[in-house]
Parts: sequence; C-alpha cells; structure tokens
Amino acid sequence: MDLKEKKRLLRQEAAAKRASLGETERRMLSESACRLAEDEVLAPLRRSRPGQKLTLFSYLSFKDELSTRSLVDSCLGKGDTVLVPRITKGGMLAVHRFEDWSSLKPGVWGISEPAADSPVWPEERYGEIDVVIVPGLVYDLHGGRIGYGGGYYDRFTQRLKQTAGGGAGRTLFASLLFEEQLAQQVPAQAHDLRLDVLITPANVFYINKDDV
Repeated sequence: MDLKEKKRLLRQEAAAKRASLGETERRMLSESACRLAEDEVLAPLRRSRPGQKLTLFSYLSFKDELSTRSLVDSCLGKGDTVLVPRITKGGMLAVHRFEDWSSLKPGVWGISEPAADSPVWPEERYGEIDVVIVPGLVYDLHGGRIGYGGGYYDRFTQRLKQTAGGGAGRTLFASLLFEEQLAQQVPAQAHDLRLDVLITPANVFYINKDDV
C-alpha cells in the first residue's frame, strides 16, 4: 500500500470516528480541550512573559471538528491578539486579525472566515505569532499529522519560518483533537508539518523532536 492510500484510509477512519460523536458530547469535549490548552499551554507562556500579551493563530472549527470557539473567546477576554485564516484563490492562507464572530463570512466549503476586504496581518509579522492551532484529521504522539489534503498549513509553516529567519523557534505548533483521532503512527514526508504539542480533552502531550 502506498503512502497516499495509507493516508486516505487513516483519514476515512478518523473522520468516521469523529462524526460518530454526538453534538452534546462534542461540545463538552471541545470545551474541556480548550480549557486544558488555556491552563496547561497558554497560561505558562503568559507567566514566562510577564506584562506581554500572546498572539494566537487558530483555525475556526467547521462541522464536526473540535470547536476552538471557547479558546478564541478566552484569549480575547485576556487581551491577546487572535489571528484566523482565510483561504485565498492561490491555495494559500491569508492571516487576518479576529474582530468578532459577527464579522465572519462563509468562505471555501462554507467555513467561517474574515471578509476578503478585512485587514491582512502582514507576513513580516508572522514571527510574532506565539502559538498556531492547526486543524487536522489524524495525529500520532511523535507530532505527526494528516490534514485534509490541501497542504495549506504546510505552506503557511514554511512562510512563517522564512519570515522568522528560517527558525520560527518562538512559535509553538499545537493541535486540539479528540482521543479518537490518535493513531499509532502517521505516515509522513519530509515537508509535512510536525507539531510541538497535542491537546485532547484529557491530556496534553509535548513532543520531543529528538525522539522523532
């Protein structure tokens, strides 16, 4: 079985497991994961940078994805800068500052996103991003991830690293996920994004890249 077929089967399996969660259960689990992200990941970052606010870039959840809404609201309530994506015609992610939920418009596939004429966060400021919350379908405890196949976040990560002088060392790449989305091993290629931390409703897993 080739790599493409392995990824397809893993996507299919994870999507079915995620879709099997009831709406009430999904909402409760989402809120638990967001609370854990705030308490165990973002709060320590704030303590390490007294007097500074965080800059968080997060996907806006769609359909049966784990909802990031309560995390976005929590960060806004603490005065953090929240950035969100908009898919452009060139197959790239444009980054916009999140203002409020009412300002969002249905974009590609009906995903909520900022209006096309809203101000864009300039690429030269990508290095200011402290945490990127990455969507996906399948994950493993080595930081491997299978997304939806569009490569948007792989390309965004490369642009971020380039604007940060090739490092992006201060940026933490994380995902919020249901336990059902964990796999024993994700087949990966060299260009695939590897995560620094996985956050489920019950656990936070920091990835030791030296063991990958």
